[in-house]
Amino acid sequence: MRRGETTRRLLIAAFLAALGTGALAQQAAGSFVGTWKGDVPGIGEATLVISALRSDGQVEGRMEFALQGFVSTFADKADSAKRTNKGTVSDGTLTIEAALGGRYVLQRTGDGLSGRYTRGTTLDVPVTLRKY
Repeated sequence: MRRGETTRRLLIAAFLAALGTGALAQQAAGSFVGTWKGDVPGIGEATLVISALRSDGQVEGRMEFALQGFVSTFADKADSAKRTNKGTVSDGTLTIEAALGGRYVLQRTGDGLSGRYTRGTTLDVPVTLRKY
């Protein structure tokens, strides 16, 4: 085999391996898409609707809280006046900067999302949301 052929084959193999890794990452991120429900201690019943994930891992969708019917959508940044959150998925973890302050850090586990919600030094609670 000539040197040029070996180099070309190595480049093709590396390219195919990179494609496979990207597809796996996208597939894992896609497992976050759906409707999730649960209770956030200190806040109440919550519904998280993830309608899509952008290629950069940013979440599209909304969060709904039964308490006073509060709804916030996902956008490029968290903003309480605009009722927007910023959500991103990276390395199997969903991080949400919430419109009303605080941060959710949730990992995909079986049929749920589990982790914590923290807001300043006053609130640090476990959160589990189940897929519906």
